[in-house]
Amino acid sequence: MQWKALYVASRAEKKVQQRLTELGLNAYVPLKKERKQWSDRKKIVISPLINGYVFVQVNEKMRDEVFKASGVIQYVRWNGADAVVRDKEIEVLKDIEMKGYHTEAGPIDKFETGSRAIINHGQFKGLTGIIERSAGKEIYTINLESIGYSVRINLPAEVLKKTNS
Repeated sequence: MQWKALYVASRAEKKVQQRLTELGLNAYVPLKKERKQWSDRKKIVISPLINGYVFVQVNEKMRDEVFKASGVIQYVRWNGADAVVRDKEIEVLKDIEMKGYHTEAGPIDKFETGSRAIINHGQFKGLTGIIERSAGKEIYTINLESIGYSVRINLPAEVLKKTNS
């Protein structure tokens, strides 16, 4: 079975995941923890890492089952077909969620904004993306090309290697 991405109703990602699971489907919503501050309190809020998306593992026979779950809008399409999300991309999202992956490093001259790089060590080894700079830190953008989405992760420059492509 392949992973596919679904567009879902706004702010309904966790509920849609629950409904899909109740239908017997393997559904996944990557979550992030954020500390929110209001005038009278601070609170840890768990919200989707990618707003409006739920990932579901289905085969062609079960493709239309997802529409039985309230809140599902449509499949994400890519090149005229349902976008297929690679297992490696789902693993990366799960690692980000599980570990709250975040490291910081100072700017390194050999990486210029917009240059492509590959991660050569650690959990994300083998993934490629584009270097961005923000507030003096290296920020590595991993492109999930199968759905046209990107995830930003702070990584130390020593785990990166320039690519020619």
